[in-house]
Amino acid sequence: MIADKPINLMLVEDERVVAFDLKNQLQSLGYRVGAMVGSGEQAVRQVADVAPDLVLMDIHLEGDMDGVEAATEIQARHRIPVIYLTAFAEDDTLRRALDSRPFGYLVKPWDVRELHASIQMALARREVEVAVERSELRLKLALEAAALGVFEWQPGQPRSPGDGGTAAVFGEGSLVAEGDREASFLARVNPDDRERVAAGLQAALLSDDARRIEFRTARDNGEPHYIEAHVKAHASRPVRRVVGVLQDVTERHKIEERLRQSSVVFHTAAEAILIADGERRVCAVNPAFTRITAYNEAEARGFDVDVLLRIQRGEQGSAAFFAELAANPDGYWQGEVICRRRGGEPFPAWQSLSVVHDAQGRVGNYVIAFSDVSEMHVVEEKLHHLAHHDPLTGLPNRLLFDDRIEQTIELARRSQQHCLLLFLDLDSFKVVNDTLGHVVGDELLRIVAGRLRGALRGTDTIARLGGDEFVVLTGSSSPEYAAELAGKILQTVSAPIRLGREGITVSGSIGIAVYPEDGGDRHALMRAADIAMYSAKAAGRNRYQFYSPEMAERSNERLNLEQGLRRAIEEDQLLLHYQPQVELADGRIVGVEALVRWNHPQHGMIPPVRFIPVAEESGVIDSLGRWVLERACREVAGLRQRSGEQLRLAVNVSAREFMREDFIASVLATLAQTGFPAAALELEITESTLQTIERSMEILAALKQHGIAVSIDDFGTGYSSLSVLRDLPIDRIKIDRSFIIHLPERREGMAIIEAIVALASSLGMEIIVEGIERREQATLLLGLGCGGGQGYLFSRPVPHPQLLDLLAGTD
Repeated sequence: MIADKPINLMLVEDERVVAFDLKNQLQSLGYRVGAMVGSGEQAVRQVADVAPDLVLMDIHLEGDMDGVEAATEIQARHRIPVIYLTAFAEDDTLRRALDSRPFGYLVKPWDVRELHASIQMALARREVEVAVERSELRLKLALEAAALGVFEWQPGQPRSPGDGGTAAVFGEGSLVAEGDREASFLARVNPDDRERVAAGLQAALLSDDARRIEFRTARDNGEPHYIEAHVKAHASRPVRRVVGVLQDVTERHKIEERLRQSSVVFHTAAEAILIADGERRVCAVNPAFTRITAYNEAEARGFDVDVLLRIQRGEQGSAAFFAELAANPDGYWQGEVICRRRGGEPFPAWQSLSVVHDAQGRVGNYVIAFSDVSEMHVVEEKLHHLAHHDPLTGLPNRLLFDDRIEQTIELARRSQQHCLLLFLDLDSFKVVNDTLGHVVGDELLRIVAGRLRGALRGTDTIARLGGDEFVVLTGSSSPEYAAELAGKILQTVSAPIRLGREGITVSGSIGIAVYPEDGGDRHALMRAADIAMYSAKAAGRNRYQFYSPEMAERSNERLNLEQGLRRAIEEDQLLLHYQPQVELADGRIVGVEALVRWNHPQHGMIPPVRFIPVAEESGVIDSLGRWVLERACREVAGLRQRSGEQLRLAVNVSAREFMREDFIASVLATLAQTGFPAAALELEITESTLQTIERSMEILAALKQHGIAVSIDDFGTGYSSLSVLRDLPIDRIKIDRSFIIHLPERREGMAIIEAIVALASSLGMEIIVEGIERREQATLLLGLGCGGGQGYLFSRPVPHPQLLDLLAGTD
């Protein structure tokens, strides 16, 4: 075979004459001799530069490297065909030459035509080999590009050959070296899949059809690894075998698993999910979409999503909105929109939109998810209501009222008009709450709040600030309206209230402040109304008062009184006076009532009528009561009656003190500390204190158990209930001075005294009358059955030293 250009040959011959003769013959045949060398070393060094198409090689050459060694080196490095030209044909020489895989072997002497034919045959063989190598390379590259491996399987042979691609599919760690025909195919299959794979290969062997087998490998890396085999039986050899290609499909499995998971999420999600195409037409919806909107997929498919749900995207419209979304690099938006259900009902929805681009970067789909947030809005409204309204009465609370009053003041300022603030505080509510319990107190507040709502105009604002404090705000009204409204409120509040089996009547005190005369801002106006309310309480309660500057002075005085009283307890500015209690029959002193006095360092002696109400309202009464009890027990301990018995000590106890959880423990601790005998102590309580029957019974029983006596002070002026007196262990009744002050001139007073005496006698209670100032009153009361008394007739309240003198004078 002669190519378009001369065939380039290299001659390797150490005999120069033979070499030149051969060169001439070859050139005469049209060959080109590119190089002529005499040793194997020279041939190896120059072959790359000459780049011959074929090498004619003598075997026995000068030098250390003979022709076989040189040919082997050239074949290994450059893949150039070699023909041996030699005079030797011994078996050893032939065996060595065959190991180098020559393209021809001519024994000298040879015929030139024989040489020419050998060269052409060798070049033709090399051309076929090059074509095969190129085809194999293309196949290898194709298998590598497709990540495929080739394998063969033959029954009866547990070991199956494979190519290098198989290692890439199975993983290098799971295979032996490339080309090792001892590597078992089934050994690389996961043990749980081997039986199924073997059966599939056997079925393929018996069939002419191609088969697909998928299995897991035996990799030990902790992750599942999947292989797909496409196999077919091949019978070109005497023994039938299975040939196939392998592909790693692990990533495909992962993608399919993610798709399955996504499908589960899509179908089970609580959120509505819809997929729209690039034109916003609905392609698919999930069951939650149908549940929320009432549209099924068939009804929704093909509709523009915003048209279907009637979503308004603001002034820009849906087209501009989605165009802007598609142009956004993030391709994501979320926010709240108003949608409509199939029946037209609107509902708020929290919507998330995502843009899906195709491989060319164009908008392929929109994925839209949304949830119905109607219930969330309801909860938010409830939370907003709770944050701005009193949970007990439902009225606006301080937070909302502060906002309303700021708006009202600003409106009045702009229009140069008035606005009015009424501050209402229920009278004696603390007593009701402490005696009847918080449940009754809460119900009372709810009823009062409801009555107040009914008494106001729709434009007026009423709020509960806390406890029993209410405020009413009205704008653009005259002070006359405020007075009229205050009177209406007082009348409404004072109507009897039925709570269970009990009937309760409460009153209120109202302070009125006018903007802008009494305050230019919210704080000043509230303070003025508060001061006016306390002025109404001080004036007798159940009334209203307009604010005046003089009230501020009195309010400051009250504040100073409260703070001063706290300091008085701490700095020992208080003292006790004692008023004797006598037996009316013989005038013998049997006990004393302890009465607190305040000797102010600047203002002198302050009467109890001024500071006791302040103490009760401010809560100082607790510490004041403890101080009085401790000081009285300490000072009276050891003082004796004429008979030698310990002088009885009467101490007033407020309702707040009496209902305190630690009251009994505190009294007993004081007795232990001072050494005063419990049997000589008498605690005076008011009738209203006994209104909480269960709690009163518990406390009175505990006092009785420790030998402490209890008397009802000012009997007949408060909450009188025969059932209470019958059920509770009361030792003594103190008749109020208001029943005897006009005795003996007014005979109706005698009838009341007789009734009380009869009641006490039937219940086994003693009687003491307070406020006796004349001898004839004492004589009359003794005749009516009253055993004891106290008053100016016997002695005014005196300090402790004078009490000692008084007791000494009676001996």
